[in-house]
Amino acid sequence: MKKRILIVVAGLGITLGGIAVGNPITSHAAIDPDIIGGGGGYDPVQNTAPFLAGNILDSSKDATFIGPSNAILVVNGQYFRENTNGVFHIELPNYLDVGDRVVTQFISTSSGASSTTRVYTVTSGTTIDPVVAPGATHVFGSTRPDSVVTLLVNGQTAGSAFSFGYGQWNIVPRIHIPLQSNVSVRVTSINNSYTHTLNSPVYRVTTPNPGSLPKGPQLVQTVTDQSKDIFFTATPYARVTLLGANHRADSAGIVHVKLGTTLRAGTTLTATMVDDYGHTREPLTFTVISSR
Repeated sequence: MKKRILIVVAGLGITLGGIAVGNPITSHAAIDPDIIGGGGGYDPVQNTAPFLAGNILDSSKDATFIGPSNAILVVNGQYFRENTNGVFHIELPNYLDVGDRVVTQFISTSSGASSTTRVYTVTSGTTIDPVVAPGATHVFGSTRPDSVVTLLVNGQTAGSAFSFGYGQWNIVPRIHIPLQSNVSVRVTSINNSYTHTLNSPVYRVTTPNPGSLPKGPQLVQTVTDQSKDIFFTATPYARVTLLGANHRADSAGIVHVKLGTTLRAGTTLTATMVDDYGHTREPLTFTVISSR
């Protein structure tokens, strides 16, 4: 299969449904000349390659990058003005495939200097989560919306369901799932939004630890007393609660928390998570560190 290249360089956002989405400019020529400086010389942007929060999945419609605030982001030939506080949340123009390369770079708005490029690879967003236990009566997971999801146990069809809305699915297996079985799902579109079949990784059925909870939210970056944003990875569209407020993960499982004020070094915080099916996950406790 011919691989597509998605070139990403950074953008100013508008808010759509509570998600800051980059506002595209059609070409470099369309950028206001006053946005790009011509000072020349060294610019810190040159040593700041884009940092991807979480992953870009083949089921993602959003991507979030972190970098300097004085930058522009180009996505697949489109330029995006800077977001606030160096957070660049963009809506992907189309679905990507597993293995596609995402080439990223910043352009400084003060000097016009370019950063080094950083290449990311698209990974599978078709998953079974949490881990399947022997004899499971329900199997859950995430994939692209508007799809037919077929459950396979040791290569044999064991049930199917539709994924709608957020791409979540729920299958009641037609057979007993034995210990050490190999479980996966096969996914096909029902609305021509993509033309090929998606496959999840193959999962081995194991006995869960008694009383253990499935994996909860994970920090993307260390939180300091100067942080204005906190990023977590979670399951797609999970609800993460921090400081008494609820935050929803996007299609790639990224949770972006904007802080109204900076936090004191040494403060201990706990983030809790409930997935899109109402399952409680393992809480995450972390401590704010000093930036000095």
